[in-house]
This record gives sequence, structure tokens and C-alpha cells, in this order.
Amino acid sequence: MPSIEANGIVQHVRIEGPAEAPPVLLIHGLGWDASLWRAQVPALVAAGFRVIAPDLRGMGATDKPDAPYSIDLYAADMAALLEALGIARVAAVGFSLGGMILAALALRAPQRIAAAVIACASVSSSAEGQAGTEAMLARAATLGPLRFAKEQADAIWHPAYAAAHPEAVEAFIGWRAAMDQAALGRAFRSAYGVDLRPGLAGLDLPALVVAADADPFLGVDTGRDIAARIPGARFALIEGAGHMAPIERPEAFNALILDFLTAHRPPR
Repeated sequence: MPSIEANGIVQHVRIEGPAEAPPVLLIHGLGWDASLWRAQVPALVAAGFRVIAPDLRGMGATDKPDAPYSIDLYAADMAALLEALGIARVAAVGFSLGGMILAALALRAPQRIAAAVIACASVSSSAEGQAGTEAMLARAATLGPLRFAKEQADAIWHPAYAAAHPEAVEAFIGWRAAMDQAALGRAFRSAYGVDLRPGLAGLDLPALVVAADADPFLGVDTGRDIAARIPGARFALIEGAGHMAPIERPEAFNALILDFLTAHRPPR
């Protein structure tokens, strides 16, 4: 996996698929890295795409500068990465925080985004949400990394998935607890003050908005609202999944994004 300097940091990027294939940018969610896409990367490559899957600032093997993170900064990171790779136009899939970053990138650099999939995401924050995040981070400092990771696992995984895959949940807990907790906190705060909803009506691109029926964080109504604001956007619901739909229901998630991206392939 190459490391590429862009926007003042070294970004760790997973790149797979032929160089001449249409490119797809995968933007992972909060507290993850490119490994989130382990079920999507091979499916996209097999379908004839070139996958670009970076670790976001503060996560994975990408640099973790000790300074505030923001959605605008993450979008600038993605734009700079595409510039460094010589990719003028790309289809993109953003999950959770990555969906908000993708929306910001599409508003910031519309010429770069050929098609967008926004999955299990919001495009705005609220004062109540920020207060809840601050309370959670204060509790995390008291709990410690391992207990906080266990608390997060209880929230993000669908109960049926957790019961059927206890080893996967335990692996997540150990992995999350080992993350740089200060950088994770900066990432949690990156969406403060963001409201991208007013700009969505001006997007002129094919868009698919995906929600999961049992997502405790970003519900179906949130997804429907985003889709309604983007002209011509499609909305799709994945049933039997919590927040982690790309991992919990990979077949359903892959079928949706492959159908959409195949219909809207970016230039080679």
C-alpha cells in the first residue's frame, strides 16, 4: 500500500485494479481505515474498476497531526490525494463520516466527482449532537480505551450480526482500543458546525443514498432527506443491518453500489 504526500500530510492508500480502469474513491467512516472496505474492494476490482481507498487523517497509517480536524479539511485531503494521483474525475462511495466528507468534496470540487454513493451518513450536525459527542468523549476518558471500545461495539453492530460473529466483534474491540485515542477524539469533533444541506440542491451528478433499517445513529429518515435534497438522487434501504452495513450485509451493499457505479462509470 503506497504512502502519498498530499495536503501537507502523508496519506496511506490502498490502490487495486488496473491503472486504465475507471477509478472509484472509497472514503471510510469514523474510527476505521481502508480495511472497512474488505468486502467491497475485490468486488469492485472484479467488476472492472480501479479502487482508491485511503486511510483518513488521524486514522489507520495516515499521519495524525495534533491539530483540529474538520470536514472541509478531510475534503481538501481527498481533493489533494486525487490531484497527486493524477485522477481528474472519479466515482466515490462515502460511508458514515466518509459520506459527509464526500458530500463536502462534491460541493467543493464538483468537477472531480462523476457519481456519488452516500451511505449510512448525515450531512449536518446539531448542537444536541455535539453535546452528546462531548459527553461521550468525557466518558471515554474515564472508561479507558478498552471499555470505550466495548461500549462502541455494543452500539454499532446489529445484535444479530454480533451474536453470529462474536470473533469479529472482539477483533474490532481490540483494534479500536489500540487506535490513537487523541486523534480519534479529533475525528469525532470534525463535523461540529457542519450543515451541507443547503448546497445539496445545487449538485449536478448521479447520486445514490443508502440507509440501513436498524442503524441507531443515522436512521432511514436521515437518508431519505438527503436523497430528497439532491436532484434526481436514488434512495435504497438495506434491511437487517445496523450502522455497519458494508460489513454486516456485504452482498446487499455490494449489489447496490455495483449496479449504480456500473451505470455511471467515470472516465478511464
